[in-house]
Amino acid sequence: MKFSDYITDRIVSVVCFVISEGLVFGLLWLVEVPMVFIIFTEIIFLLFFLASLIWDYHRRSGYYNRLLQLLDRLDEKTLLMEIAERPGFLDAKIVSYILKQNNKYQNDKIAEMQKQSRDYRDFLDTWVHEIKTPITSARLIIENEKNPTTLKIEDELRKIDNFVELVLYYARSSDVEKDFKVENTTLKALVSTALKTYSKPIIQAGGRIHMEGMDIPVCADSKSCSFIIGQVISNAIKYRQEEFCLEFRSQVQKNRIALLIHDNGIGISKADLSRVFDKGFTGENGRRFSKSTGIGLYLCKMLCDRMNIAISISSEKGQGTTVALYFPTESLLKGAGV
Repeated sequence: MKFSDYITDRIVSVVCFVISEGLVFGLLWLVEVPMVFIIFTEIIFLLFFLASLIWDYHRRSGYYNRLLQLLDRLDEKTLLMEIAERPGFLDAKIVSYILKQNNKYQNDKIAEMQKQSRDYRDFLDTWVHEIKTPITSARLIIENEKNPTTLKIEDELRKIDNFVELVLYYARSSDVEKDFKVENTTLKALVSTALKTYSKPIIQAGGRIHMEGMDIPVCADSKSCSFIIGQVISNAIKYRQEEFCLEFRSQVQKNRIALLIHDNGIGISKADLSRVFDKGFTGENGRRFSKSTGIGLYLCKMLCDRMNIAISISSEKGQGTTVALYFPTESLLKGAGV
């Protein structure tokens, strides 16, 4: 708090004091009090008034400055008035009481919303696991009754299963790291798991798979990484061209290992490329293909950030797309205490 701001706030009191000093001076002069006594009286009033202003300024500025410093250090701003010192002047006490009541209301609302969010996630988790049971049962029925119709139904069940998996990861997006299990694996194992999930749509699309240098060990959560690679494969299938081909290559770089996934699909326009990881963004391709949700790559980016895996995407319209996943090396993870 600046002293000039404080004086500006007290301008009415200052003006009233100046007027009262003038009235006292005139009154004493009219009753013919000696000038030396008039001046002495005026000085006494002025000194006491200035002393009261300075004392009030110091106690207020000291309190508010300490309050602002405490606010800067706090992560949870709503707890400010709970740990702040008790003010020694009336207006600050009133404001402090109001803020405490307001913070209590906000904290109660936040707690209520967090509980609703947890209940919602628990419901989705339960729903996902329950819905998998009839999907599995339907697949068993199809296995016993294979014909062109049931095979088409099986394709639709696979799509439903993929969407269900997407819902599960989205529901857990706020605390997905609780399910992480970092373990030693290889790029080939991660890619093979994802390819197994999408093997039928790749075959139906007449796709070819090319792998190069996949026997490289990495430390990662296999389940989440396979989901990420699966989303990339799913997009490659969705936005493919004729003679569909998927290439998986590795690169050993300083402190990290890169997995490069390239397809020869329709590509992404330059205008959309910087926003592909935004939540709900579908872009030009999404408008052409109604099946696009704009959630898959958003979840991939979120999972990669939580696992300390960098992800990037490059593309040229009509020339295909390359997605790069950068896994930190085992030595770097040990150095970070992971």
